[in-house]
Amino acid sequence: MRRDSGFTAFEVAITLAIVAVLATAVMPSFLQWLQAHRLRGAAINLVADLEMAKVRAIREGSFVAIQLAADNYSVFLDNGVGGGAAGDMIRNGAESFVQYRQLPAGVQIVLGEVTLVNNRMRFNSRGLAPDLAAEASIPLANNTGRKVVRVNRLGSLRTQ
Repeated sequence: MRRDSGFTAFEVAITLAIVAVLATAVMPSFLQWLQAHRLRGAAINLVADLEMAKVRAIREGSFVAIQLAADNYSVFLDNGVGGGAAGDMIRNGAESFVQYRQLPAGVQIVLGEVTLVNNRMRFNSRGLAPDLAAEASIPLANNTGRKVVRVNRLGSLRTQ
């Protein structure tokens, strides 16, 4: 005795059509959530990396500098090893990288609104940011919005 089992081509086509309609309805909100998550994650990573730079400056007893670009930033030990001046906020010779981070796709640092001289800052051996007048802002943006990371002279960090 043989039983027919399985799906007909018509049942499979109907099921695929239903899945396609549901995916079309859900996809835009998922993509918007993903972009917002990338922006929030980039701001959290930037704050964490700045905190790490501050701690590293205290531990090493030297300057640690941060250099911003539109789609990345680098943190390096600015101790003058390899020919440059210590604390000049330029990576010279053998000054070692502490962190290099590429921003997620679609997220940019708005360099025109960054309130740092030459898009650079540094922490000294006491964890202070001596080059800031009062408070600096580093805006991050994508097509869903923006986050602003703020740093003051005392090295305090916050996100808006």
